Amino acid sequence: MAKPRYEVVYATYLGGKGGEQAREIIPYPDGSVLVGLQTTSTDMSVTPGVVQSRYASDDPAPGHPGEYGGDCFLAHLSSDGRKIISATYFGGSRQERNVYGMALDRAGNIIICSATRSPDLSTTPGCWRPRYHGGKHDSVAAKLSPDLTRILWCTYLGGLWARGGLAVDAEDNVYIGGVAGFPDFPTTPGALKTQRQGPSDSALVKLKPDGSGVVFSTLLGGTGADDTIMGVRVNAAGDIYVAGHTRSTDFPVTAGAAQTKPGGDSDCYLAKLAADGSRIIYATYLGGSRHEFAEHRLWLEPDGSVLLTGFTASPDFPTAPGAFQRQLKGKNTGFLTKLSPDGKRFVFSILFGGSVGEFWLMPTVDATGNIYIVGQTSSPDLPVTPDALQPRYGGGKSDGAMAIFSPDGARLLYCSYLGGSGDEMIRSVALGRNGEVYLVGHTSSSDFPATPDAVQTRLGGQADAFVVKLAPAR
Repeated sequence: MAKPRYEVVYATYLGGKGGEQAREIIPYPDGSVLVGLQTTSTDMSVTPGVVQSRYASDDPAPGHPGEYGGDCFLAHLSSDGRKIISATYFGGSRQERNVYGMALDRAGNIIICSATRSPDLSTTPGCWRPRYHGGKHDSVAAKLSPDLTRILWCTYLGGLWARGGLAVDAEDNVYIGGVAGFPDFPTTPGALKTQRQGPSDSALVKLKPDGSGVVFSTLLGGTGADDTIMGVRVNAAGDIYVAGHTRSTDFPVTAGAAQTKPGGDSDCYLAKLAADGSRIIYATYLGGSRHEFAEHRLWLEPDGSVLLTGFTASPDFPTAPGAFQRQLKGKNTGFLTKLSPDGKRFVFSILFGGSVGEFWLMPTVDATGNIYIVGQTSSPDLPVTPDALQPRYGGGKSDGAMAIFSPDGARLLYCSYLGGSGDEMIRSVALGRNGEVYLVGHTSSSDFPATPDAVQTRLGGQADAFVVKLAPAR
């Protein structure tokens, strides 16, 4: 099997005088990309006629940055990375945490969700939840026109704290996962779980295509803290796959699951739910004797097997003979695990990292079955491959990193750092029609390797989002 090699088509900063973090990216057939991020900058470049031309949120300086400051921001970049085709803010007077999920419907309209602390978002008539839930947080979902000039619908989500992205099925229903910390989270009759038992439960809602209501809304968890759903996927039959992390010792795992008992302080979980949200088809723990956390969406294979990434601090994390790496080398490290279609075994489970620490996100599979993972590393000895774009650690507390594994998880095909002298993290990866690789994340490096003709070649503030497009080397 030929090993992949890449060259940079473009690399650009995307940010203003505040701070930015990019989390989502969708490539279009023409090679342009839609990017979703959070910003605290009042001077982002927007285009005429978009839904929100100005920053709406508080200045984060007067208060805790976790509670004040931040709008969502959407930008459509040209295929060569030299032009912003359209760009808009999206947010209210307090804080939108990030674009925690982004997808296109059948007409090319853009669906987003975000965790929010803003009570004054522009919800639309007839939406499911026109008013802010109250308290410290809620979430919002919205559908925007492809050119970002119209909000087609916008609704709050009843106290759900969205973290797990979103999925859209063949009929344009929208699935959003997260955590419900309020006892009055609005569930629907016949749902899998309608009453919270512990301090928090994972939560999942299925919104109608027009945002006017829910098909179902359910909780998921045990009597402990079921922190959140960190990813959701839907198959052609409508069955729903979710992954997250939990502290419950009685999470509702199923008989014969790959791991039927919790391993330690917190574990990941993977679950498959029936299409109507009424029952669990399978559920399993994944973890060792310390902490595990699932990170930014699972991947669903055509045969129903599931790939999950995250990080672990457990020296006994469940790996298998023949795994690429079985030992914890640093304080924590990232993992990549594949669960069988019936949820009864881990097809493979590997660790991957160096002597300090990593975590990995967004397992993504190409047409040949190779598995791409991206994330963050603090290790200067990550096992990069000879053809890496950046063979050495750039500096700071962390660098971004990308790795590619063979379909069986046994062989490392490619691994490279990405970063400058500051701090980086790659948040998402997406693949193009002709083998292109698109990366987004954030950087605080003034020497991040931006290309000369990119739309933004210099760091705008304390930290900027970045967008990188790679193509197979000729």
